[in-house]
Amino acid sequence: MASVNPFVAPTSGDQPWVDQMRKTLKTQIAVPIDTPPLSIFSIPQILKDEKPEAYAPQRIGLGPKHHFQAELYQNMQQNKLTAVKRVIKPHQVPDLEDHVAERIKQIIPVLSPCYDSFPETDEDAFAWLFAIDGLFLLDQLGVYLEKGFAIDEKDLIMLENQIPLIVLKEIEKALSQSGENVDDFWESKFRFFSQSNSPFLLSKENIDFSRVNHLLDYMYHSIINNETSSRDVSFIKPGSIQAEKPATEELMEAVIQAAGLIPAAKPFLGLLQSVEKVLYETEDESTIQEIRVPSVSELCETAGVKFVLATSEEGIRNIAFVDGTCFLPVITLGYDTEVILRNLVAYEKLMAKNSMMGGFGLELTEYVDFMCGIIDSAADVKMLREQKIIEGDLRDEEIVKLFNGIGRSLGNMSGQSNLRKTVAEMNRVYNDVPSVRLKNEAEKQARAAAKAITFLVSISGTLVLAREAFVQASGSDTTQMLFSFVSEKLGSF
Repeated sequence: MASVNPFVAPTSGDQPWVDQMRKTLKTQIAVPIDTPPLSIFSIPQILKDEKPEAYAPQRIGLGPKHHFQAELYQNMQQNKLTAVKRVIKPHQVPDLEDHVAERIKQIIPVLSPCYDSFPETDEDAFAWLFAIDGLFLLDQLGVYLEKGFAIDEKDLIMLENQIPLIVLKEIEKALSQSGENVDDFWESKFRFFSQSNSPFLLSKENIDFSRVNHLLDYMYHSIINNETSSRDVSFIKPGSIQAEKPATEELMEAVIQAAGLIPAAKPFLGLLQSVEKVLYETEDESTIQEIRVPSVSELCETAGVKFVLATSEEGIRNIAFVDGTCFLPVITLGYDTEVILRNLVAYEKLMAKNSMMGGFGLELTEYVDFMCGIIDSAADVKMLREQKIIEGDLRDEEIVKLFNGIGRSLGNMSGQSNLRKTVAEMNRVYNDVPSVRLKNEAEKQARAAAKAITFLVSISGTLVLAREAFVQASGSDTTQMLFSFVSEKLGSF
């Protein structure tokens, strides 16, 4: 049977591509369901490198990205089949293929666009894959609702492991005999699972289930409150914007390059390179960045800032700094929280970057950046725990490791968000403390002194190189080239 992936680049001319597009569009239009948005992504390698096990399922592989992974398949396939039998038995479904797989097969044309990469295989294979995994997910959510546990909750919430909601709706329609509202059926299961596993309080408002993409998407919007942000998001590719070097650093580099041209000046080369390394060595690119804000301990002890638990109805959008008091929502941290938090943040960033419909900001990402900034030690965690801002059974040291291990987002809001304004006000209060002002001024003077030293070293090195040039190649082209090179740099300083 023909491939169900219409997005593979053609290899044999234009007409096959035209035929393929004509067929694809025709089949998508024939399906009486709107094509869902792209919402299931492969995790970028930069995130996988931070913590691979946070994004790759350890026991349960769902959907085309992980279903056939050898170890997951071997250990879980029979459990999936057992779960399928458990679900369909009460409904007296005589033939899974006729009642469920065939129904899913009809929506394959609008199912593949949910994924950023969809492997090539035939429609029957995908229909069975989604039927088995969808029924298994239904079974696990049902067991969780009744008994409070599943085989592996964190695997069910991973971004690459999501099953599109349209698959689950088709399954329930195939099984239901009572005409029960399918949205209500799935919302009850999604909400209970999300309430039990979300690190944050969920919105009390009903989520528009017609716009829910999958389980992770439901949890995300329940946290964010499913409100459209008016702030645009711009993404900066790492390394695409080169930082401007100070003139003193450029001059030092010029002197070093000149020294490399003169054999007799090479003894000075190592000295100059050492000075440059000390003065201008940049941080390791792998160093994790975090939002610029002092830690909880520094803010409390130095600036008298208080941290207080916000009201029980408030979430991450309600963070505020008023009259020296920072109001924060509760966050509950357990052993699976990091996996859930990382996948929520990854989903937000990828949707903000790829969603054509908009509606995705970086609010959750900014909150995580903020927590990474204010938590530097177990003392910071202890202060927040005493105020009931942090709850859960994760130890203080593990919480520090969690927030210090999550890398800074590469996405930036084009406008200043409420959280950024809060951070700016906290920094202003902190920097107005006399001792902090004195420290900042001392650091400023130290940087100025370093520049002055660099200038003196550069001038001295230049004079030495000039003398060597005259001795070795008086009147030669090398001398003229050296003087032109150094004079140009001196003129730009």
